[in-house]
This record gives sequence, C-alpha cells and structure tokens, in this order.
Amino acid sequence: MYDAADSEGCLVMSDLVTVAVYSTRSDAEIVRARLASDGIEAIVVADDEGGLNPGFYSSYGVRVVVAAEDLAKARESVGVEIIEIPDEAMHLMVAHARAWAPNEACGLIAGIGDVVTKVYELVNADPGPDRFTLDPDEQFAALQDAEANGSEILGTFHSHPAAPPVPSPSDIGGGGDPAWVNVIIGVEDDRIAVRAFRYVDGVASPVEIERR
Repeated sequence: MYDAADSEGCLVMSDLVTVAVYSTRSDAEIVRARLASDGIEAIVVADDEGGLNPGFYSSYGVRVVVAAEDLAKARESVGVEIIEIPDEAMHLMVAHARAWAPNEACGLIAGIGDVVTKVYELVNADPGPDRFTLDPDEQFAALQDAEANGSEILGTFHSHPAAPPVPSPSDIGGGGDPAWVNVIIGVEDDRIAVRAFRYVDGVASPVEIERR
C-alpha cells in the first residue's frame, strides 16, 4: 500500500529511493512529518497485502522514500545511520544463515568506516532456533585478523531461521557493544529479508543498509 505525502501526487514511484526502514507505520509517519517540516517531500511505503494483513509490514518494515536528489538532505534531516554492505558479503551471510537452519547462524562483520569489507562466519556456541552465542575463541581470532588487515569489527550478524528480521528482547538485551551494528537475516517461508540495528540503552535504532 502506498501513501502519498501530499494530495498532488508529485512524486513518481520509479524515481524514489529509501531514506530508512522502520518497524511501525507510526514511526515512519513521524519521520515523514519531520521531513515535510524541512521542505522535503516524502512517501510512506508499507506492504499490507492490499489491506488484508495490516500487521504484515511490522515484520518486514515500513519504508520512507524520497526523490533521489533529496536523499542526502533527507538522511541528514532525520539522522539516518548507514552501513554499506557489498553483495558478496550479503551473499555470504545469507548462505551461512541457510546452512545453520533450523538453528540461528551468527558471525561478525568487519570494515573501515561504515563499509563492510569482510564477513566472519562463526560457530554458534549455543545453537538453537531462537538464540546464538559467538564462540569466544573464534571471536578473538576474527578481531586479530581484522586488526592485522587494517580494519575493525563493525558488528555482528545472526539469523532468525523462521522469523522476520526484527530484534527480539534477547537480541536487544544481549549485552552487545553499543558501538556495533547488528545485522539480522530473517528467513520466513523462504523469504529472505535483511535489516540492521544499533542497540543502545535497551532501544533498537534502525541502521539503513546500502548495497553496493
């Protein structure tokens, strides 16, 4: 379902790009209103299966989109954080998620700045369909390897084998480094969806993934 930001219908869907993805429509509408106050026209895009399943978008996200030429200004306006993930790195994480199903897969991502340069596919030391624990020896080895190659650990990734990529209470409360980005690979009915978050003080804030 597409909701135009104004009654004029000035924005053309084919020319739009995503500013950020949110877990609820209300969060997306707040951001759209903020952009409007800064003179940036935006649209909220939510897939609710033609109105038959209004809760569906809460699983896979609600997008706020703008004209391509307004993207940089829009992201600055709402303070959107970005992480760039190359296709090769994304494919590795998805393959690792599928290999560990029906248990959660896990690993680390390393890079420079906000660009992922390497994926570390680690063992889940406490395997289960709803939990993961990074193997401490593998985690230390990955840290050393990243430093030896002039990069740093940017965060973790893990899978939800039969659920959407929405942080669970245990994900948020897991005591991870608040400076890390947490990538979640959701697999639901073989549908892959990937989202990223930063956990600070018990709150999951979305981080926009930019493919390259």
